[in-house]
Amino acid sequence: MSLPRAHPGVLVVLLTAVVALTLSLGAGEATAHAVLVNAEPSEGAELDEAPAQVRLEFNEPVQLVEGGLRVHDADAQRVDQGVAETGGQGTIAVDLPEDLPDGGYLVVYRVISADSHPIGGVLGFTVGDGETVADTVAEELMGADGVIGVVGPALRGVGYVGTLLAAGAVAFVLGLARRDADRVRAQRVGLAATGLALVAGILSFPVQTMATSGAGLVEALTPALITETLNSSFGQSWLVRSVALILLALVLRRGRPTWAVVAGAVAAPASYLLDGHSRSMEPAWLLLAGDAVHLAAGALWFGGLTVLVLTVRAQTVDDDPVGAARLIARFSTAALWSVLALVVSGTAMAWALVRVPGALISTAYGWLLLAKVALVVVAVAVAAYNRSRLVPAVVARMVPAGASTDVDPGPDTADVTARRSRTAWRLLGTTLRVEALLLVGVLVLTGFLAVQRPAAEEAGVTGLYETSVAITDELDLDVVVDPNRAGETNAIHLYVLDATGRPAGEAEDLRLELFYEPEEIGPIPVEPFPAGPGHWIANVTELSFPGDWRLTAVVGIGRFDEERVEVTVPVS
Repeated sequence: MSLPRAHPGVLVVLLTAVVALTLSLGAGEATAHAVLVNAEPSEGAELDEAPAQVRLEFNEPVQLVEGGLRVHDADAQRVDQGVAETGGQGTIAVDLPEDLPDGGYLVVYRVISADSHPIGGVLGFTVGDGETVADTVAEELMGADGVIGVVGPALRGVGYVGTLLAAGAVAFVLGLARRDADRVRAQRVGLAATGLALVAGILSFPVQTMATSGAGLVEALTPALITETLNSSFGQSWLVRSVALILLALVLRRGRPTWAVVAGAVAAPASYLLDGHSRSMEPAWLLLAGDAVHLAAGALWFGGLTVLVLTVRAQTVDDDPVGAARLIARFSTAALWSVLALVVSGTAMAWALVRVPGALISTAYGWLLLAKVALVVVAVAVAAYNRSRLVPAVVARMVPAGASTDVDPGPDTADVTARRSRTAWRLLGTTLRVEALLLVGVLVLTGFLAVQRPAAEEAGVTGLYETSVAITDELDLDVVVDPNRAGETNAIHLYVLDATGRPAGEAEDLRLELFYEPEEIGPIPVEPFPAGPGHWIANVTELSFPGDWRLTAVVGIGRFDEERVEVTVPVS
């Protein structure tokens, strides 16, 4: 049994309600990726006596998961006494036993930032005559982050494909299809897509738990860690989407009631608004609204296109040529508006998440966004060719003279030949498949974009700035400027790290010079004070102008060698 058509106003009202609910849930101070700004003991600290506690301070409130802060000895055995009360949402701590023996220790932390992305790392310190813990122990304690970092975004991309395809298929049934055969075909696509999205969601849940907790697969399925994940924004989004997809699958099988299938088709993609950058960056209202439009337009374009590909492949034109022509024409018009909505909403979101053109080529987010835009441009070009050349040719063949369609078949309708029309029909099938595959690529890239630190934040445009530059083949300099605002006191943290990411003992001193070339300011000499092995801090008020400041660090390697490195900091 196929679904009856619903008035478009029903879809608009439901979508508006979901967006309003999401806006209320997302209200409040927007934050982004958390960054560790202070640790006690500090990385590489050499202590005469054991500390009573390990404390980590972040630049924003974070969620501490079960086992998210642990202290291990050189044998990878846990030695802490559990989480301690800190009184602040941006600070986490664990107590240590009073009789902690001399030795080397590792602090392993994993927290969830406001945008649901896991943040983790390892810090080391020694007590008494203890020796630094081997790097192999740190690698063992951190787990398979590299694999999880690829699998998680890939599953998210597959989830996008299934969810938007299901929602788009429903929109196709309710808004574009007129023939029973097209409705049945679209419902089958929607049902298969809900299954794909549900499978991707089921697999992504333990992967997210593993990423946020550092646990193995078996431990990630324990009640405590499952509860932690469900309490995060990722868990809320996942739960809403799962319920909506199950509802959608049930009603698509039965074909009734229409309001239920519409509710599921709206709620499933809208669930993505509960998680990610739209909740963690300013202006939140712009990102939420843009994301909602982006999801709706993407679902209509991708879902409708997939159903149309199957329609062309099935050669239903032989059964009802006029109906097939009008279906193609209606989708062509709907796709045009979808593309326009995608361009407008995508541009607005890119402004909020990128802010400056330079961030496009200086950040991982920027490069992924450029790759996504490139695929969209090619897909739009294919769609434009379909609409301007192939669709009019196909319509001209299939629609008798005087019959009405939703598009102008073009001035050469009277002269089109049957051979040219058949060629156009076959070519249309090919170009539609190419267009659909390009959109699949766009959605997979979106999955990876969703877990990247936004370009504006990584480039320092919206607050704390962090970057890394090579000093030598074996040494790197990490620079953190907090809060990275002109005219304020900014803390500049400088870390000299070896190839394993640990403090480099051979770095004995560090000097800093500041330059602002637009005003011909500099060099301003700065003497950072040592804050631990391989770590220096400078509190400066000289960053008085917004724009690109050049920081030159002079790093003393051993007693006689110096290395000079330059870092450009975009001060906001």
